Amino acid sequence: MLDKNEHYILLSTKKTSLLLFVNEIKKLTCQYYGKKIASLEEADALTRKRPYLEGTEIQYNEENPLSLNHMKLAYSTLGKGDYFAPSMILENEDSTLFDFVVEGFEEIAPQKIDGLPTPHDADQEVVIHLKEEALQVLVDLHYVIFEDSDTIGSYVEVINKNEKALTITKVMSLQLPLINEDFQLWSTYGNWISELQIQKTPLLRGRQVIESLVGYSSARHNPAFALVASGANFHYGNVYGFNLVYSSNFEDSIEMDSFENVRVQVGISSTAFRKVLQKEEKFTTPMAVMTYSSEGLNGLGEQFHFFVNSHVIPSQWNHMARPIAYNNWEATNFKFNKRKIFSLMKVAAKFGMELFVLDDGWFSTRNDDSHGLGDWEVNEKKLPGGLSALAQRAKKYGMKFGIWMEPEMVNDDTKLYRDHPDWIIHEKFHKPSKGRHQYVLDLTKKEVQEFVYESVAKTLRSAEISYLKWDCNRCISDYDNRNGTFFYDYCRGLYSVLERLIKEFPNVLFENCASGGNRFDLGMLSYFPQSWMSDDTDSYQRLLIQEGGLLFYPPSVMSNHVAAKTSNQLLRYTSYDTKFNIAALGVLGYELDLNDVIGRKDPNVLIKQIDYYKEHRELFQWGKVIQDRTIIDSDHKMIEFLGENEAIVSQFILIGKPNPKEGHLIVYGLEDDAQYEFKTRKESIALKRFGNLVNMVSPIHINPDGRLLPIISKYLEMYSEEDSGTLSGAAFRTVGATLAQEWSGVGYDERVRMLGDFGSRMYYIRKK
Repeated sequence: MLDKNEHYILLSTKKTSLLLFVNEIKKLTCQYYGKKIASLEEADALTRKRPYLEGTEIQYNEENPLSLNHMKLAYSTLGKGDYFAPSMILENEDSTLFDFVVEGFEEIAPQKIDGLPTPHDADQEVVIHLKEEALQVLVDLHYVIFEDSDTIGSYVEVINKNEKALTITKVMSLQLPLINEDFQLWSTYGNWISELQIQKTPLLRGRQVIESLVGYSSARHNPAFALVASGANFHYGNVYGFNLVYSSNFEDSIEMDSFENVRVQVGISSTAFRKVLQKEEKFTTPMAVMTYSSEGLNGLGEQFHFFVNSHVIPSQWNHMARPIAYNNWEATNFKFNKRKIFSLMKVAAKFGMELFVLDDGWFSTRNDDSHGLGDWEVNEKKLPGGLSALAQRAKKYGMKFGIWMEPEMVNDDTKLYRDHPDWIIHEKFHKPSKGRHQYVLDLTKKEVQEFVYESVAKTLRSAEISYLKWDCNRCISDYDNRNGTFFYDYCRGLYSVLERLIKEFPNVLFENCASGGNRFDLGMLSYFPQSWMSDDTDSYQRLLIQEGGLLFYPPSVMSNHVAAKTSNQLLRYTSYDTKFNIAALGVLGYELDLNDVIGRKDPNVLIKQIDYYKEHRELFQWGKVIQDRTIIDSDHKMIEFLGENEAIVSQFILIGKPNPKEGHLIVYGLEDDAQYEFKTRKESIALKRFGNLVNMVSPIHINPDGRLLPIISKYLEMYSEEDSGTLSGAAFRTVGATLAQEWSGVGYDERVRMLGDFGSRMYYIRKK
């Protein structure tokens, strides 16, 4: 919703407002961002008044005692007394000082940003025109309103009207001034197999920068972050969230001065960025987005989740149920043949899985990671009949068929590299470095874009393929950035390929992957409805990754797999049920050798998991996410998925302790006066977990480290406790249902919760 008068522009969503003010020197300022205000009648009371300069500030002109440094500028440059980091740095041969004023503003129909992903179905778009009269440069600030998700987008266009070339060395998509509320900065950090680790730091005086320089948005730092006011938590309090619809190097900047004025900036990384504009040329930034919630981090998450599902992912996938996938990678790696794949397919279908995904190793000479990448022809020795034969067999078993590709990369031992060595990213004076035995194809080149598009399209046309996992297993190096926009151009080249592919194959489910979460961002989600969160399938690490991801991204885009009990990455042993209780919090899949799941017990465990997930798929993929604390703050964790009249709650424990306190099932968001039934999802308890204690009940002595106990454990199924009952919504929220006694070393039967290290439980709650 837009309201305006001569000096004010009020942009409102369902629950929030952004108040912009054009002051007496024609500078655009932001006077308020927060809870929705009723009308422009409140504007004056929200506007900063400064009759005198403070400290050593510079007076902008003779007529007004105004300093840009103390003005809540919505966009800024260097050189006229504003000493915060500017949102834009320009120069031409005449000057490095650019002084923009507001020329006017207009409402336009929401438009697609040329060459960049643009959130769809916006309600309004307002353009504020800024002009540098002396040096003939225009800047258009675009504000885009997504009313239903309480999200506002911002992007910038710079147009050179001067005969002389204009050089841009920094241009942010968003600048927002705030007043410090004793903010804590919540962001995420990580690396391969440890993405999206939550980091909380106090907001300090000075400038804090979160940045990626690897060529992608990166696992090192996700572009999303939040400012959390003092006293706020997951359930209540002021929280401001930010993100960027872009997949390459980015820069988030949060700066606070001695007066506790805060300036937030989001945009392309300014490191090694330089764009030269000739007369009439234009540069457009990607869109940054922001949201505000007075209902804590859960409220912020709900708004961002709705925004992603309704405005970012391709619209045909909004609320489309995601299939339960089986991926062969951890079962076989590169070592498979047609017989092995058919065998896994048959078992996966028997267990109730819905999509079979053939991972790396199906093409060319690809029997390890140093050969074949880039030659996208099926290896008929491994797979007689090609992909079509596999897709037909999957269909016979009632499953869909999917494939893995890494289209942006090439090994040097390939026909592609021998024919086109100039297609890789390189510069002419140094030998390019490899990562994972491969080079990156240069998507700034049109011929490379065409090759990548045709490689993928040809593969998808070759068989009945309904899913594609798009991987990207190394960062970018050895680039020639003499034009100053290499990464921006690469990213646009990638987007142009993806745009064509989803247009030709609108019903193919594309899953984003970059060694896991190395390019997990709103730009990629604009083409890929879901993303592989991490190559780490260890349950505890996945819990850390998913709690960080859920702060900003919905479960419907988070692809998670149940893998073998012993993690390939950390060699940590956890049960299938604990792995399921985490993997089910989003899009469920499986990735283990199903032929190793022998005996009567384990197949039953997996089949029951899949049946349970199908029964509650709507909740797991589209439910409102509620968290209560972070793992770094507690040895217990709760994640709740709330629906209209039902909820699922997963509880996790890190390290078991003696003398555990009484357990409670607390559920948020229910109707106070309504009655709800709850029930534990029954789990399997491995007999070998009891070690030597089995001899207290066994008629014969069993060596806990011998051969017999593991064999008995495969066939003898023990079940967890089953807590159930009825409780009001009010009681659930305050104290919660009292749970069975936790194991404390003194006795075990069906009345005791056996959790132990990295244990978990899942509960289903339904309105009576």
